[in-house]
Amino acid sequence: MSDLRFIQSSFTGDGVFRDKKADFATTYILKKQMKSLYPAGGYTVVGQVGKGDEEIGVLVSNEQEEKVYKPSKPAFSCVKGYIEVGDGKYLAVVKSALLMWLLYLLIAAAVIVGLALLIKNFVPSKDDEQTTTNPIGVIDPNAVLGNGEISVPVKTDTKGAQIKINGIPEMKLKAGTKEQSFVFSNPEENPCYFVIEIELADTGEIIYTSNLLPPGYSISAFTMNKALEAGTYNAIVHVKTFSFDSEQRKLNNMDIKTTIIAS
Repeated sequence: MSDLRFIQSSFTGDGVFRDKKADFATTYILKKQMKSLYPAGGYTVVGQVGKGDEEIGVLVSNEQEEKVYKPSKPAFSCVKGYIEVGDGKYLAVVKSALLMWLLYLLIAAAVIVGLALLIKNFVPSKDDEQTTTNPIGVIDPNAVLGNGEISVPVKTDTKGAQIKINGIPEMKLKAGTKEQSFVFSNPEENPCYFVIEIELADTGEIIYTSNLLPPGYSISAFTMNKALEAGTYNAIVHVKTFSFDSEQRKLNNMDIKTTIIAS
């Protein structure tokens, strides 16, 4: 061990360093205060107190003495501030950060467990998609086809069936109002219901979701969740499909990229 003696030359700062075992206490300059004193750096760290691996001398402060260690970075520790021991020379005040690291680990573990539970509860497995589910909705009140009632079969065989969908190059909507006129159709030969969902591609905001649209029916008037200002919007029309029967089993989903022109 070296017998270097470091004399504290300044007692400014808002930090307080205590070593109860050595009956030692003094003030120190906090890290954020050092940034104000030395915005461009220029000070020298000649040792550290609190924690260290190699003892090199003692700090003398108001007739008290404290062990000084060679500058290093012990595991699970952090620098809280600095004690001035000469012109531009400082001792780093190093304290244990083990509790903080343990807290971070506990928080990280809690987040991982929470995500796992969310995934388990909300992401359906492939097996889930094949089972019968509760009805996801009712026939959309805006679905129209003559005056006849809809006859829904008990079971529809959708294995190998092709689902047809009309393209949507652009959608011309009215600006400044939620009430819109645009035709969404479900071709008559489809074995499934449609659920139409409009998403603003740039923000991910869903501005409209229909109820069930049976095959052979169309929606030509609907109410959006919000009115659009005049302009052009990148959009995605999500077409979610469900078997056209009382089970309403989930089938394939399709996305149509389009452009909304609101005027």
